[in-house]
Amino acid sequence: MSETTAGYPRSVEARSMPRGGGWPWLAGFGGLGHARHRAPIRRWRTWLALICLVGLGIRLFYLVHWLHPVPVQGDPYYYHEAANLFADGRGWPDPYELRLSGHYVADAQHPPLTSVLLAIPSLFGFTSFLSHQIFSCLLGVGAIVLVALAGRRVAGPATGLVAAGLAAVYPGMWLNDPLVMSETTGILTCAWLILAACRFRDRRGRLDAAVLGLALAAVMLARAELALLAFVLVVPLIGLARGLAWRRRLGLLALATLTSVLAVVPWTIYNLTRFSEPEYLSTGLGTTLAVTHCPATYYGEHLGWWSFDCVLALPPAPSERSERDVFYRHEAMTYLRAHSDRLPVVAAARLGRTWGVFHPWQQVRLDAIELRPIGLSRLGMVTLWAVEVAAAAGVVVLVRRRQAVLPLVAVPIALSLATVIVYGTTRFRAAAEPALVLLAAVAITAAAQALHRRARPGCAVPAYPTSSPDSPALEPASSMASDRRSGKRTPNVAELTDS
Repeated sequence: MSETTAGYPRSVEARSMPRGGGWPWLAGFGGLGHARHRAPIRRWRTWLALICLVGLGIRLFYLVHWLHPVPVQGDPYYYHEAANLFADGRGWPDPYELRLSGHYVADAQHPPLTSVLLAIPSLFGFTSFLSHQIFSCLLGVGAIVLVALAGRRVAGPATGLVAAGLAAVYPGMWLNDPLVMSETTGILTCAWLILAACRFRDRRGRLDAAVLGLALAAVMLARAELALLAFVLVVPLIGLARGLAWRRRLGLLALATLTSVLAVVPWTIYNLTRFSEPEYLSTGLGTTLAVTHCPATYYGEHLGWWSFDCVLALPPAPSERSERDVFYRHEAMTYLRAHSDRLPVVAAARLGRTWGVFHPWQQVRLDAIELRPIGLSRLGMVTLWAVEVAAAAGVVVLVRRRQAVLPLVAVPIALSLATVIVYGTTRFRAAAEPALVLLAAVAITAAAQALHRRARPGCAVPAYPTSSPDSPALEPASSMASDRRSGKRTPNVAELTDS
């Protein structure tokens, strides 16, 4: 005799099993949010806290043993100095120009969120590069928490803890943290966006739409190219929401858009008042295109990557940053149109570099220019392949369960589109790592359940170990039907601890 919960079959005998789908260490993690379930919630939080401590320990060990002391140069210098300048109330100049010539030159080479976050410890007097490295590691731990919350909402508390464990130890999630790069902020904000998208999918309220728009704004202020997520994720997620009238969908979409615009517009207005050409998020697109569209990156050993030779071959650029951006964009597009026949090959090479399947060991060596230890980069490449296979299996699991996969695949899709436009490199993949980890966690927990069922064939086990946010596990069918008729839905453990 069987019933269904949220469209998935489950055996009535499963009611007699411990919560957690027959996994003793997860007993109590699934179910309703009444007082008797406060202990399981505390246990889940305790496990998560322990995982976060492990993740922090790994990041700090990596920092101390590989990256301290380290030369402060390139993008890390930019983010570090921009944070201190911002904390001192000096606005947003070019840190390099200020150091070399003493001239204050307005700049927006990178979106502001990374330096704004790093300015938090600077405001309290922690202005050294080491302080910013440690704070960046703490941001990485914040990403672990968001990944855990998203995993719990996608497939239950067990999946949330597995995802948190992967986020704590998987090199793709921590290799960038002590480097002080925007990739850490990208990982953090994309994890938040995925969580916000999953919450909207389950609740579809005004507040959820507003939070989704705010998370999108945070992503754009961390990595400008990920503005593509507005069209890859937010618009289809809200516009195609089932069970809602079109007027309701349009209203929620307008609310998400308004929230996102309000969060971004102060930075945009600031840029429009200090540059001669319109700049909305960053003046860095032209520079990026200039170093990625030339013979050195369309042919030869650096196919699909970037090269300073591209810029050296160009006429001198204007010194004003927005004019320089326009100049470099024009030069890059001119070369692109003249060599459009190479675009399919170049695009494939860029995607391959980003996803670790085109000259992976060469890419590991190239990554050393950003001070990534080669040995750890090799470890990251090998573990990436394993995570990618598990993530693909996770997509299959979710499709078979008839669960929405868009919140988890949108970031990899948008990232791939951005890679095709600019260039391929390991650091670009960072923003998609939370999605890969979450999908891998879904596959791992599903595999563990399958092994458990095979080991105990006489014991019925639910389709997955814990309830989803919309499926109160182990609740009598009559009670569930009554709640549906009355329009009520009993809160579960995921919702009670999502604050």
